[in-house]
Amino acid sequence: MSQFAGWLGQRYRVNRPLSEYERLADVRLLDSTAMDPIDQGIIKIDECSIEYVDRHFVYRGWGAMWGSLVAALALAFAAGILWKLSQIVQRGLRVVSSGDYYTAGYIALLCIGLAAFAYWMLIGKDIFRYQYYPVRFNRITRTVDVFVGGKRGAISAPWEDVHFFIGRDKPAGPGESSTYDLRGHIMEAGTIVHTFSVGSDSGSSPGLTLAHWEMIRRYMESGMQHLPFPPLQLFTSTTPSFRNAVVIHVSSPGKGVMLVALPITLPWALFRYLTMKLCKRPEWPSSVEAPADCRASGGAVLNAPDVYGRISQSAGGEAMLRYWEESIRRAKARDPELRGTICSTTVV
Repeated sequence: MSQFAGWLGQRYRVNRPLSEYERLADVRLLDSTAMDPIDQGIIKIDECSIEYVDRHFVYRGWGAMWGSLVAALALAFAAGILWKLSQIVQRGLRVVSSGDYYTAGYIALLCIGLAAFAYWMLIGKDIFRYQYYPVRFNRITRTVDVFVGGKRGAISAPWEDVHFFIGRDKPAGPGESSTYDLRGHIMEAGTIVHTFSVGSDSGSSPGLTLAHWEMIRRYMESGMQHLPFPPLQLFTSTTPSFRNAVVIHVSSPGKGVMLVALPITLPWALFRYLTMKLCKRPEWPSSVEAPADCRASGGAVLNAPDVYGRISQSAGGEAMLRYWEESIRRAKARDPELRGTICSTTVV
């Protein structure tokens, strides 16, 4: 599925030059100044930095769910074969040859291998890792910090040197649309050395991605106080609760298809909750933490809410919802123009 590009078995291709598409889709070359900034995955914003989740945050649990199903079926089949053979031997139903043992052992090994492959490709890339991989834009240091975990901790690059573009993935099948997101390449001597995604994807709308970029551009160039929002409220929550898992997966299809999708979305929510509990919360290395003068500034700070999607029911919350709906409408109106500009080339 194209929504999982850069994750599971679809890692980003690096150690190569930019493709023609990536040059055309450079968001710094596309006019975004007239667009309304859109929040797509902000979890913290203050006068010094703005921080996003990675694109795959909302999909967590998917790899663990399907990987566990494949592994369970494979191991159950192997156990069934061995149990059936043992029953034949114990009851003396027929003479068991060495070929029978070899065949049963071979099938069992294949099933165990399939289960191990499911863990390697799906389960192991979902659990025992980090709950999310944040991306931070720092106005003070003028850097983009990408959390990668492990001993390396984070990768940092100058704001002006990162190649940001509208990422586009190949459709998963005939009749399906491409999925767009805001993607960044960290370059060295004209070669891509690391690729990352910022915030949630935009579905089939490149216009939403450009509005997403405009939010970051205005913040980095003008600051938090110049964002043209009504009272800004964040909606992306990183709290690893079962309630958030249900909100993200069970509620996301909408009222019309929520019950129809429940056989998939409810188990997905359960596996998301388990995945979050089995993963570590990311902690930025000291080299990336905000400068002391920023921490002591005492300016406005907005953090992720405890419940995903919860905003105030006050007049400010209503104004935020109206702004959000209108901004999405205006952003999607640019989809035909953007597709004509950037979609004439093949995705690499």
